[in-house]
Amino acid sequence: MKSALNNQDTRSNNQIITNNQISITKERKARQFAMNHIGSWLSNWLLNIGICLVIVSWLLVIGKANAQLSEIGVNPFRAEVGSRPLGMGAAFVGLGDDVNTLLYNPAGLAWVKGISVTLKDFENVTGIQAYPTGYNAAFGLGIVNTKYSQLPLYLTTGEASSTSSLVLISYGTKLTFIPALAKQDFFRKLGLGFSLKGLYGETLSRTGLLDRSATGWDLDLGMLYKGADWWTIGASFQNILPAKALGGGEIKWDVGPPEGIPASFKVGGSAKLIGDIGTPIFLEGRELILAGELDLASASPILFRVGGEWSQNKTYFLRTGVMQQSKPGGTVLSLNFGAGYRFDIWGFDFVVYREPLRDEYQYFFSVLYFPKEWIVVKKLEVERPLLVLEKALEKISLEDNAVVYDDKIEVSGKVKPGVEIYVNGLRAYTAEDQSFKVVVPLEMGKNLILVEAHYLGEKKSWKYKVLRKAKVIVAEEKIIKKELQKAVTPEVREELKKKEEEIAKRRAKVEELVTLGVIEVTPEAEFKLEASITRGELATWLVKASGLPLPKVDRDVALDIKRDHPLAPFVKAAIDWEFLKLFPDGTFRPNVPVTKEEGEKLFKLLKVGQK
Repeated sequence: MKSALNNQDTRSNNQIITNNQISITKERKARQFAMNHIGSWLSNWLLNIGICLVIVSWLLVIGKANAQLSEIGVNPFRAEVGSRPLGMGAAFVGLGDDVNTLLYNPAGLAWVKGISVTLKDFENVTGIQAYPTGYNAAFGLGIVNTKYSQLPLYLTTGEASSTSSLVLISYGTKLTFIPALAKQDFFRKLGLGFSLKGLYGETLSRTGLLDRSATGWDLDLGMLYKGADWWTIGASFQNILPAKALGGGEIKWDVGPPEGIPASFKVGGSAKLIGDIGTPIFLEGRELILAGELDLASASPILFRVGGEWSQNKTYFLRTGVMQQSKPGGTVLSLNFGAGYRFDIWGFDFVVYREPLRDEYQYFFSVLYFPKEWIVVKKLEVERPLLVLEKALEKISLEDNAVVYDDKIEVSGKVKPGVEIYVNGLRAYTAEDQSFKVVVPLEMGKNLILVEAHYLGEKKSWKYKVLRKAKVIVAEEKIIKKELQKAVTPEVREELKKKEEEIAKRRAKVEELVTLGVIEVTPEAEFKLEASITRGELATWLVKASGLPLPKVDRDVALDIKRDHPLAPFVKAAIDWEFLKLFPDGTFRPNVPVTKEEGEKLFKLLKVGQK
């Protein structure tokens, strides 16, 4: 028996040792895998950083200063145009959320569409277009006509004029058209793009010299990464071709040797700090976007730009920005101002912009058009029909501007196969039949419910406004219902129904006041419509309804309202704004019932009074 027990103990100990060895082995493998994974990630990250530094260093040394044009500070390959970007200080390389991205960072074409025409006068006109292919990509086309006149010559005496026409052919895309990358979150947020820029007309006129003309072409590359709904980073490598590479990278004059085109590297970011979808600060109908960038060029000092845009209901826009620009002999810092207006498929932008070469403020105006029939995102399911995100949500129980009394609402519906549904940022469980059901808590007053459909890295949002009203139990309504049950003749029943309808209308108005926080009613308590309202209660309701700030009370308001009285701030505000008046003897009489005339002021103020 003892031997058997010893053998059993031995086997148990051996089993424990074996299990420990297996655990140690698994832990070592896991640790080794983690170290290999981290090491691989770190080495790739360092390699990418190294490559970027090499590229930037290479860019900053290629390209010579264009001697003919540098004297007057003109670079025909620098296309910083567009009223909206200029209104934000031209800090657009890390924003790229409209058609102007074609001029600043072609990678943004993966998200945008539209047509824009910008002009200062008939000799300074820019037309650009971004046409989406429907698969996370778009082709861009732009023509930039620019004229500078009466520019001073810094190396010699006299003046110069420059007229140029620049053509851009661009393409921006995500790499999600590659099946292996389509489901990776990183590539769904990354856009890449390029622009071929051709100078098909450059004329230079200088005092005492023959006019000269030139042509040339170069290449821009761009990257844009939308990390979240509220922040984006981007980079643009501009004029990257070395001189004579593929016949480009230089300006070829009709007389004299060709000249290099200054290369530049721009890096920046943007953040939507205020908004109603996925932003750090929620504010319905308002948006605040901040953007900034650094420009490193081979022929000028490092430049910085910062700007911001404030919008209301995505209709009215105000913009401002600080823009640093290079000019012969140094740099200049200017403050730009802009405004915009959007409605349906049209938009208008305006900017006051400082031109550094002539050191004067100029005005630009832009017209934008966003065709609805142009589809930015169109995905093809594997062995399934074409799915457009607008139709991803087959049905939903919500209705916009719904009115409820409960403290929660059930949201249910059905989506297309493969679609993930999110309600207020939380993913909803989808059953086998593609149906979903979630319960959303509601606060008193206005609530915004955001429903998002996600499919292969793209998403479509729907916003629903729900008003949770306070439920008020009216004593008179209960009495009428009891009388209706006892009524015998049709005449009596008809009369009681009319009274019931009238009471229901008055109850709805009271519920609106309670919902707004003007009137305080204890839950489940009965509210008597015919009960008298005191002057103190009316003063409180009037001040709350008007949204007036409570004044500081440093002395008695009335003979019967001392400065430390709970109603003192409300009574003082009501008197100061002439909602109510003191009695001739200097008293307010807060416990005296109000007259019919005084009581109607509350409803008139909120536009819910009886007619």
